[in-house]
Amino acid sequence: MIDFHTHVLPGIDDGAANFEETKQLLLSQKNQNIEIVVATPHYNHECPIEKFVDHRDSSLSYVRKKIDVDIPEIVPAAEVALYTGLSEEPDLKRLCIGETDYILIEMPYFYWNSWYYDELYRLVNNRGVHPIIAHLERYASMPGQVSRFNKLLEQDVLVQINASSLLKFFPRQVVKELWSKNAVSVLGSDCHDPKSRPCTISAACRVILRKFGADGLEKMMSNAEAILENKIVTL
Repeated sequence: MIDFHTHVLPGIDDGAANFEETKQLLLSQKNQNIEIVVATPHYNHECPIEKFVDHRDSSLSYVRKKIDVDIPEIVPAAEVALYTGLSEEPDLKRLCIGETDYILIEMPYFYWNSWYYDELYRLVNNRGVHPIIAHLERYASMPGQVSRFNKLLEQDVLVQINASSLLKFFPRQVVKELWSKNAVSVLGSDCHDPKSRPCTISAACRVILRKFGADGLEKMMSNAEAILENKIVTL
């Protein structure tokens, strides 16, 4: 099993504050049968990509050297806040997931102007990068608002949903609407710390099995594996 969206690296963003929190998160993920954790600390354009990547890789190296228990494999990546000019960044590929051409994109919470769609288009067609939209369901405050995503879903993008959204009534209804549009690609915990924002992948998988069946869960897992192998995911 793969946790596709996490903030487990210590001291780099609003995720794990220190190594002890990192260790607790990784042990929790291990106990939930997660074999691979994609580490996606927040990135925005205020920081040079090279500086961010150096900080991220240093944090990951520290965890790998200090950890004294069996943990999931950690794949370096980023949760990238979409901005004008992202597609023109020379070091863009360094923000992608591991050695793949996939990139986790965080959309803004306010109105999506046309340039957002233009930027996504350029990522795909000018740079050969495949956007995965992080926690799309969070941009709909209530069920019935999924129609606002129609233009986005017409783009060549994949969608990651948060495990915690499946555990609450209203967010779960939004996920169900996205599922009906065949718009759900992969699952991530978006965990930040062991207490207030822990990893709830195992509980979410039980909901997926109950609501969408074993085939639905298997599809999400196979999508995640395909992405990490840098294969094309077809929905």
